[in-house]
Parts: sequence; C-alpha cells; structure tokens
Amino acid sequence: MDFKPLANVLAYNSALNTWQSKSVDLLAKTVALDEVCYIFLEDGLWFKGEDSDGKREDDRWKILEPLGVPSFLANQLCTDLNGYFGCKSSVRASSDPDAAELETLVTWFRILTKKVLMPLEPREPDGKDYLWYEMGIFTQWSEKNTCRILCTATPPKVRTELTKILATEPKLELRDPFAMLRPLLDEVIRCCDENTWRLSQQVRAVEKKREEIPSFESLHNLLRHTCHLVEVENVAIETMEHLVRRQESNFTLLSKVLLQKDRDQAKEYLEFQLQMMKSLKWRAQASHDRLQGEINLAFNMLASTDSQIMKSITLLTMIFLPATFVSALFSTTFFSFTEDGWQFSHSFWIYWVVVVPLTVVVLVAWWWWLGGSPKTIRARWLRATASNHYSKST
Repeated sequence: MDFKPLANVLAYNSALNTWQSKSVDLLAKTVALDEVCYIFLEDGLWFKGEDSDGKREDDRWKILEPLGVPSFLANQLCTDLNGYFGCKSSVRASSDPDAAELETLVTWFRILTKKVLMPLEPREPDGKDYLWYEMGIFTQWSEKNTCRILCTATPPKVRTELTKILATEPKLELRDPFAMLRPLLDEVIRCCDENTWRLSQQVRAVEKKREEIPSFESLHNLLRHTCHLVEVENVAIETMEHLVRRQESNFTLLSKVLLQKDRDQAKEYLEFQLQMMKSLKWRAQASHDRLQGEINLAFNMLASTDSQIMKSITLLTMIFLPATFVSALFSTTFFSFTEDGWQFSHSFWIYWVVVVPLTVVVLVAWWWWLGGSPKTIRARWLRATASNHYSKST
C-alpha cells in the first residue's frame, strides 16, 4: 500500500475562541474541512513526488480541488517552479460600480528557501548538505466567514510557532481575506531569515580562515547555495508585491465592510513584511558578494605564491648563471691548459662573430613576438584576456 501522509490541522472553534489541533487524511473518500483552519501537509518530498502512472498528480489534485484552485496547480511543472502567484475572485454584481463587494477569493502562491547544513550537522539521508523547503500556500476565503489555508512543504517549526501565536491571539478579523495570512507570513519570513543567517555564518567562517589553503570545491559549492538563496528570495519579493497589490483590490471591494483603520493597518503590516523580505534578499546578496570576493582573494593568493616561487627560481638561476657561462666558455677548444700553462686560440674572434649577431636576432624576434612597444604589448594582452573570457562565458 502506498504511503499517504496525514495533514496537521489547526481549526478555529468560535464557541471556545480557541484553535484546536488534529490530524486529517486529505486523501480519504470524504474529507470535511473546518470553515476556518490552517492545513499543514509538511511532507514536501511526497507532495512533489513524481511517478510514471501519474497517480501522484491525481493525489495532488484531490487535495487541492476542495480549495477551488485551478487544476493546473497539480501538474508537476508547478511543483518545480521557484515561485508563482495567482488568484481567482468573484464580486457581487451591482448597478453602482462603487457598491460592488467581494464575495469569494482564492489565492495560490509559492515561496522557497534553502537550509544549508553546518559542517558538523548530520547530512541528509541522500548525503546532501542542504534541504529545500518549497512552500506552497493555497487560500480559500468567502464573505460568510470561511477561510482555509493549505500549506505544503513548510518546516514543522512554522506550524509549532504559529500554534503558539494563535494561543495568545486566537481571534482574527475574518472579514479580511488576508487576516490569516499575516501570522503565517511572519513564520515563513522567520524561516527565510534563519536560513539566510546560516549561510552568512558559513561565509564568515571562510573569511576567518584566509591563512589556510582553501578547498575551491567547497567554496564553489557554498557559492552555489548563495546563488540559489538570492534567486528564490528575489522571487519571494515579487510574490509578496503581488500580494500587496491584491490586498489593495480587496480593500477597494470591502470598503463598506472593514473600517478604514483596519484596512490601513493591514496594508501597512503587509508592506512591512515585504520590506523584511527585501532586507533578507540584500543580506543573501551581501553573503554572495563576500564569498565571491574570498574566492577571488584565494586565487590571487595562490597566484602570488606561485609568482614568489618563480622569482626564487629565477634568482637561483641568475646566481649560478655567471659561473655556468664561465665554465662553459673555458671548456671550449678556444682554451686549453697544458704543462706550459694556458693556451689561447687566435681564432677566438669567431666565437664573438657568431654569438653577438645570434643574440641580436633572438632579442629582436622576442620583441617582435611580444608586439613591440609596451603599449602595444598591453593592448594585445587585454584582447587575449577578453577573448578567453568570452569563450568561457559561451
């Protein structure tokens, strides 16, 4: 029998003014969802899973269908995207456009974050040093005080922290379609913040070990994580900007239902949450830039070390070069040592006739190969560098 995870539900009891926890099988033949509830399906691997016969996609649709979202969201494509936002609303018709009121609203969006494990933390069962949280959030609201939010692939900590918050502030303004989203987004942002700081701490650890020989493989692996975090937080910002615009549309249609003060405060708080996400993105970007700087510094330090080694070899060569030249010269037949002493050949001028022109030819050929003047040599080097950079990028 296939494994089917249970969902954790936080349901609001209006009579007791409390939130109660329970488990629900969303794939059961009949599922009765509470009018006001959070539904957490935290097994992201199961929800995202793919099989050859398409049964997993059917299971996803069975879970999503009661919320009134489009069937395309059950497609594998939507479980692989790095983020999206969409909504579907219905408005009560009226001859007066200003009197139109919002009746129902369904939204769906996706926010991702990446948890990079610390060096001493145990790895995932598959050996990976990271864990993706691909959080999907689907909401269903109606003016009849119905508000359901399904959360997929969220960390368990989001649910536990939200439970604590709702225990102290159980009553929400359910006439606002996004009232239940506010505390949930707080916990999603907190999760993104923790993962961003995790990565920043690992970059700081790299900065503290500059004197050690770096592992470029591990540095580039960490750089890949920073790229991913910047990417998904940029997409999360766009998603929350869509939420802000949708909220403005909501309040335009609910101007007669909600007080101006409540509308203003709700709008200001969502904008504050958006600003927090932007701050996280800039922190992730700073970590990425700092790590890129460390990689460049490590390359430069290795190049400098190689340069020092080459200089030392050159110095040793220059120290022994005069002695080598003298010994080579005196070993020629132009000089000989007999019982009568040193004998010097009168044809020694031939040596200079051959050596001097040959040396001049070599120097001229070397100068021509480099390109001539220092300015020309520099321009040629810059062209070669630009050509190499272009070939690598393509």
